[in-house]
Amino acid sequence: MSRDAGRRGGLMDGRLRTVLLVAVVIGAFVEVSTEHRRYGPLVDVFALAAVGVVGAAAVLGSESMAALARQRDRLAPEPRPGTTVPLCRYVAGPVAPQSQPPRPQPFLRERPTDLGVPRFGDGARAQGYPWLLPERTVQNGIAADEATVGAFTIRAASVIGPGHRCGRPAEPRQDSYRIGRSGDSRYAIVAVADGLSSAAWSDAGATTASSQAVTLLREQIETAGFGGLDAKELYGRIAESVAAHAAGRGVATSHLATVLITAVLAEPDANGVAKAWVAWLGDSSAWTLDPHVPLWRFCAGEAKDRAAAVVSNEVAGRLPDTPHLARDHYVTLAPGAALALVTDGIGDAWADPAGNVNEYFANSWRSPVPATRFTADVGFDAPQCLDDRTAVVMWNGDRA
Repeated sequence: MSRDAGRRGGLMDGRLRTVLLVAVVIGAFVEVSTEHRRYGPLVDVFALAAVGVVGAAAVLGSESMAALARQRDRLAPEPRPGTTVPLCRYVAGPVAPQSQPPRPQPFLRERPTDLGVPRFGDGARAQGYPWLLPERTVQNGIAADEATVGAFTIRAASVIGPGHRCGRPAEPRQDSYRIGRSGDSRYAIVAVADGLSSAAWSDAGATTASSQAVTLLREQIETAGFGGLDAKELYGRIAESVAAHAAGRGVATSHLATVLITAVLAEPDANGVAKAWVAWLGDSSAWTLDPHVPLWRFCAGEAKDRAAAVVSNEVAGRLPDTPHLARDHYVTLAPGAALALVTDGIGDAWADPAGNVNEYFANSWRSPVPATRFTADVGFDAPQCLDDRTAVVMWNGDRA
């Protein structure tokens, strides 16, 4: 029976009991009002009692039926949909915003850790200190370039080290680089200089050395050709320029002391193999990378004795005092291989067998990357790596 039919049945039962009650009451009054010859008072009492009983039963019965009807309504099952009514598996509506997982908070030092640079181990505490400015006007704290020269793709970046930029007073970036080309773009020319921290004007010495190196190498290529490059002559003339700069400032030449590494890359042969001439004075270094081997390999520069208990940063040769100690040799680059000139701020980290810095850079720079990412890599954060860092990488083949 449906819910509405049950309600109608309960209503009819109540009306019927009301009619019966009225009929009994009328009959009772008739009975009472009629004169009885014998037992009159007793009959009246029984009649009135019957009326009360019947009335109470009618009222209680009506309420009981109504309660039963309400109970049936609550217990009645919901109607099941027919086969023609489609089942609704879900209701499409506004999507409630999903709660996002909490983002990891950077480890705070003096300022938030720079999440844009690669970090190794616990990093260096100085990496998180604020960048301060030197007292005098100096070159920018960051420099970067990208270029294509013939078949070579070049990326370059120099970043002031954490140990130099947070002191009071802060020191200038003492590294410097220059990139250039021959007039016909058959040769790429690179110079990377690293001023000595002990020299008060080493940033000026490094800038002079790198700039003069590219200018003088272009002259040597034009006059003597690639096969006639002369390291002794080159570094001797660069030393003269640095000494002249010191004289112009009225300081001793030792105040502009710097080391230097240079390279000239000749256009590849018919097999895609390129030859590079590398010359150096001091502890800046050159490294090669095979695209199939994730490791930068040392190929030129003044190697440090890492077997000693304390690795010394003292250099045997420097400009402008000992240009005659410059050395040079040739390096061969297969197609896709790369040559990197770096200062010891990077070279020391690559040479450290205990860390994974070399492996990271070998994978990251297996092929050319945008200059912005290249610069971020050069600004890496690693324990005890506080010096300025500069890298110029040349890939044999435009694979950008």
